Amino acid sequence: MNPTAGRGDGRAAGTRVLQTLRSLGHDVTDLSGPDLAHVSRTARERTGEFEALVVVGGDGIVHAGVQAVAGTGTALGIVPAGTGNDIARGLDLALGDPVAAAEAVAHSLHAGRHRRLDAVRVEHAGGTGWFASILACGVDALINERANAWRWPRGPARYTLAALRELAVVRGLPVRLTLDGVTHDLDSLLVAVANTRCYGGGILVAPDADPTDGLLDVVVVDRLSPVAALQLFPRARRGRHVGLPEVTVHRARSVRLEPLGTGPRGVRPRPYADGEPLGGAPVSCEVVPGALSVLA
Repeated sequence: MNPTAGRGDGRAAGTRVLQTLRSLGHDVTDLSGPDLAHVSRTARERTGEFEALVVVGGDGIVHAGVQAVAGTGTALGIVPAGTGNDIARGLDLALGDPVAAAEAVAHSLHAGRHRRLDAVRVEHAGGTGWFASILACGVDALINERANAWRWPRGPARYTLAALRELAVVRGLPVRLTLDGVTHDLDSLLVAVANTRCYGGGILVAPDADPTDGLLDVVVVDRLSPVAALQLFPRARRGRHVGLPEVTVHRARSVRLEPLGTGPRGVRPRPYADGEPLGGAPVSCEVVPGALSVLA
């Protein structure tokens, strides 16, 4: 469990999940620790000992679980108990009831019901890893970073306020985008590399993304004035931006993103994947079909 998820909700939910799984007859080892870094390290070191790794919390702990099990024979069980829960949303998992989610995970394990999903192998300036949902490398990355720095408000509203703050000043960011070996130099507001549909607490940036099709949906929004960007934002929350002239969706198996300049404050966006910061750009992404087994 991530004890810091949801300002402490992760710890309480994790305790209930642990009790639930044990009451259903499972032999459960608690790999939790004082913080997400400790949990991530322990999970990577010990996942091979277990039939399944169950993660309790938000997107941060799910991202850590993906690092541990992607490309292995160990299944991932997800119990949403965080702020955004976008990976769970993108996989159509039920939100709001950790005990019910734990019971569903246990039942899926007993019945041998695993969903084989694509995962994305990513190389960046800090090393290599995996992600399950969306990589952001434009104004959306700046929004993510600002939202992470704020403690208030709780929930998706924090991302919305951060978005309003960044969209008021960012018009476009130069980037070199390479899709399956074909290179495009763009001046774009954002480029989202999507395996699932949503980020930012339910924003449907890639409403048609399918984590079982072996392809990434690469959503590009062209350079926009602040007024146009702020008008686009509520449409993107509902997935109604796709099809607008300033929005293009590509599909590719491999994607490379290289920022060519900085934003209006001289800041080069730091890429984020599953809402977690990566080491830096450039980043290269490659979808690996069926690399992730999820209990659901």
